[in-house]
Amino acid sequence: MRALSYVVPILSIAVLTVIAALPWGLPTEERFFLPMLPVVAIHYWALRRPQAVPEWAIFMAGLLLDVFTHGPLGYWPLIYLAAYALGVLGQDTGRRGKLVRLANFAAALAAVAALGWAVASLYFLELADWQPYVRGAGLAALAAILIVPILHILDAPYGPRDDMSLTRGG
Repeated sequence: MRALSYVVPILSIAVLTVIAALPWGLPTEERFFLPMLPVVAIHYWALRRPQAVPEWAIFMAGLLLDVFTHGPLGYWPLIYLAAYALGVLGQDTGRRGKLVRLANFAAALAAVAALGWAVASLYFLELADWQPYVRGAGLAALAAILIVPILHILDAPYGPRDDMSLTRGG
């Protein structure tokens, strides 16, 4: 049962990555939304069980998305690892209540969208249109209303979250 608690987070991120890579026929300005779906799961698991999701799995999810979508290699791994880092850094705020977790998630989505826009601007050597990134982050926040309860149900059999963190002081 303990091994399954490590498979579930990786599998949930993998499923969302496959969903993001599928050709849904969305208009060009809405295509940033789908790759933001794994960000929801990555941030969720980074807050609740960061040791259950190794960095290599997050990197591979991003790399596979780049390969499946014919994007520049390294773009989504960078974005996904940034989302993971923001989730790990937000662990202390994640223990303070639902409203604080919600604000932390919104800030992480905004930061990830801003990073995506900045990297795309650097890649094309001109300022990219910022609206698809903002729209994608907003739609991902709405999709989180459906995704997070599913992740919470998947996480429920494994008990309370692992809060083992080595901190000084009291």
